[in-house]
Amino acid sequence: MMAALDVRDAVASLTVYEYGVLERATAGFAEERRVGDSSVYRAVINGAAAAVKRVAGDVGAEVAVLGRVNHSCLVRLCGLCVHRGDTHLVFEFADNGALSDWLHGRGRVLAWRQRVQVAFNVADGLNYLHNYTSPPYVHKNLKSSNVLLDAGLRAKVSNFGLARAVPGGGDAQMTSHVVGTEGYLAPEYLEHGLIGPHLDVFAFGVVVLELLSGKEAAPARVDNGSSGGGEALLLWQEAEGLVIDGGGDAARDKAAAFMDARLHGDYPLDMAFAVLGLALRCVAREPRERPSMGEVLLSLSAVYGSTLQGNTSDTGNSGSTETWSLALN
Repeated sequence: MMAALDVRDAVASLTVYEYGVLERATAGFAEERRVGDSSVYRAVINGAAAAVKRVAGDVGAEVAVLGRVNHSCLVRLCGLCVHRGDTHLVFEFADNGALSDWLHGRGRVLAWRQRVQVAFNVADGLNYLHNYTSPPYVHKNLKSSNVLLDAGLRAKVSNFGLARAVPGGGDAQMTSHVVGTEGYLAPEYLEHGLIGPHLDVFAFGVVVLELLSGKEAAPARVDNGSSGGGEALLLWQEAEGLVIDGGGDAARDKAAAFMDARLHGDYPLDMAFAVLGLALRCVAREPRERPSMGEVLLSLSAVYGSTLQGNTSDTGNSGSTETWSLALN
């Protein structure tokens, strides 16, 4: 639990707004200013865009975390306002909304290069939380709807309401209060309440699987012929059935079939194949088999660097599968 001193220190570094200012900035919290079905509203404060999130109840933990972190891949908390029992948090505005809307909505489609950038940004933000804050933090609620995209489609991790400080060294904690979103929760958390950096690594792997396939983390039920309409097949469970070890033609064909059809094959298959392999390592059932976020970030830097330099062809190879597998393992 966050100490009251942490919250006071965090608030001291923030702008405290009068409610009237936020009311005017959001046109009276007008429905047309609401972002989707969320409690977030688009605002204009002193001529600059901002996001105002209305929260009921205690937000001390989230404020304390955001007051202690500072990274370009984490959404920035700018200020707050307490009014009639509700807290209004003012964040930097992400012009292009949630990643989930791009992957699972209609119309807008992210290109391969943009998807690589998003994966790298999210890994960068989580690596900072796990290894460069004191104390280290676990986000605990990573999912594509909590990844926001700015004007340049760079990703920022948001929603730190469930974030938790953890001991250094990656030691796991236990809880009997398991919360989160279906499809992103690691097996050891669901079964034993274990909390540690490996929890975020698993959820990150699911987000990468979403980026690759365009599918939702918890898709529609699969028909198994029973009257119950079938049992849920989660995206990570579907992906682990690909069995791509060995890199043969059959494995590559499975990987290609898994990729988002909206990309129309406009990506380097060898690189995509290797990124899929990295994602599968992240969603390994055993926590000890997953890489750390530091290892993930280092691995993805090879792919990210190539995309920035334009060293990827649309559908051709960008180096052999073996080369990319070495870079990502």
